[in-house]
Amino acid sequence: MKKIIWATDGSEEAERALEYARYLAVKSGAEIIGVHVVPLPVQLLYENLSNSKEHINNSIINLENRVADMFDDVASSLKKSGVNFEGIMLKGKPSDKIIEFAKKSKADMIVLGKHGHGFFEAMLAGSETLKVLKGSHIPVLTVKDENKKGRAQFKNILVPIDLTECSDSAIAYSLALAQITGANIKVVYVLRLDMYAQELPASALEMVIEQAQTDLTQRVAKVKKAYERKKSASKDIKISAEVIHGMSEAVTIANYAKNNNIDLIAIHTHGRTGITRFLLGSVTERVISGSKCSVLAMRPE
Repeated sequence: MKKIIWATDGSEEAERALEYARYLAVKSGAEIIGVHVVPLPVQLLYENLSNSKEHINNSIINLENRVADMFDDVASSLKKSGVNFEGIMLKGKPSDKIIEFAKKSKADMIVLGKHGHGFFEAMLAGSETLKVLKGSHIPVLTVKDENKKGRAQFKNILVPIDLTECSDSAIAYSLALAQITGANIKVVYVLRLDMYAQELPASALEMVIEQAQTDLTQRVAKVKKAYERKKSASKDIKISAEVIHGMSEAVTIANYAKNNNIDLIAIHTHGRTGITRFLLGSVTERVISGSKCSVLAMRPE
């Protein structure tokens, strides 16, 4: 990891996202680029019809000054941690500009808050965050940390996968994160009981669970072995696999994360075929909005 984009709207959640960006930058040696997107005047005029054009322009100037001061403070703070920082202000639609800038700068990750509400209300609100997730070709870390006063860190990473999909990039990426953070990894497959309970007797259902566990364990072992063959890859990463079950994938994943001290959920944004339960707008979106911890969403490879 060499370059991290920190998208900020000046909210407390964005500040918390910066702590995680700092944490990853210190661990990996990456630089951080802070990005704040100022809406175009026409957007602000439309959203503030009762205000004059002069008032809007003055608001933009004041905002840009506040963002510049904030970036100066962040640069000074990160310098003490040995992290290089650059602040960039862009104009336009937040989600589009963040995605465009991340691609142009060849960033490795985008880090932002889940909901926002900072300098301008809804600057990077939940809908804009989801648009970044849907449009980004690089991993996006959405930060939501209930323990706001706690140290930003990843000790336990949860990786939900769909056994019907062939992509293992979420597992591979989590192994790379675990190598730099020392985190443990738990890979889970959610078996929906409502799909089998009424059709199979208890003994047959147990066989389904056992077979799923065997398939999952073998798959995880295969990915870990492939990762270990890479140059400088660690063989000491702790990774395990477990089949869990419930009536809803998203609820089951969120509850498992809450009950097992999970710091980060790493999940695909959508299926490779586009015909899978792990679709953004479905399971993944509900995991992002419903989980109490941060979520790292990425496109399958």
